[in-house]
Amino acid sequence: MKKNIWRLIKGLLTGILILITAVFAIYSAAWFTFTKRAEQYMGALWHDKSLTITGEVPHFTNYPLPPQTRFSGTIEHKNGLKIESPLITYSGFPVSRQIQSIEAPEGLKISADFLGNTLTVDHASLQIRLPAGFPSTLRRNDLSEWQKTGDPFQIYSIILESGTITATGSGTLSLDDKLQPVADINARVTGMDTLLDTLAAEQGERTIAVARRFYDMMSKVDAITGEKYFETTLKIQSRSIYFGPMRLTKIPEIKWND
Repeated sequence: MKKNIWRLIKGLLTGILILITAVFAIYSAAWFTFTKRAEQYMGALWHDKSLTITGEVPHFTNYPLPPQTRFSGTIEHKNGLKIESPLITYSGFPVSRQIQSIEAPEGLKISADFLGNTLTVDHASLQIRLPAGFPSTLRRNDLSEWQKTGDPFQIYSIILESGTITATGSGTLSLDDKLQPVADINARVTGMDTLLDTLAAEQGERTIAVARRFYDMMSKVDAITGEKYFETTLKIQSRSIYFGPMRLTKIPEIKWND
């Protein structure tokens, strides 16, 4: 009887060990397959004629935990849009319907002719879900097939900090039927009252009187923190950027490679 029980326990332990080994082997194969595919995709971007990128092609690390990589340098599109940062980190499994985390802990700069002045952000973070069917290339035909699915990037969280201002939000990002960017983001902005106080001290209250009245009219007070904030929307549509109902600027057409 004891021998039979021992054989049963031994058999169960052996089966469990085999199952764990199989699961680990499958996970390992998937980890390296997905990350290798993502590295190949990023490598293709370095050879994309519409982009000029400085800095090394990122490589994934952190096995067996969720993949991580980092980038330092500049990315410039032929339409003049330029993004530069001393450090951008990425974490997550680079597969569809999975949440990816991207962060610029040391800030970034965004410049383009249509923006006017260079935008400087002290800290930025983004949590985004990759859509199903997103193509492995940025060619026009491939992007068109994805656009037809109607499955956008889901932005679960976006945080931008610049000086005293902090903006947090969520929304969606996709392409319209002309393959131009469309975005719809709901945002909460805090720290504006501190900025207005600083400007008033430097330039006088009269200088910012109109902005102060507008902010007082639009702002609310958080019942828990007591912090003043206002809520608005940020939209990109018809090649224009809108802050609430106000159009900020027109953006140039993106021309994708065939």
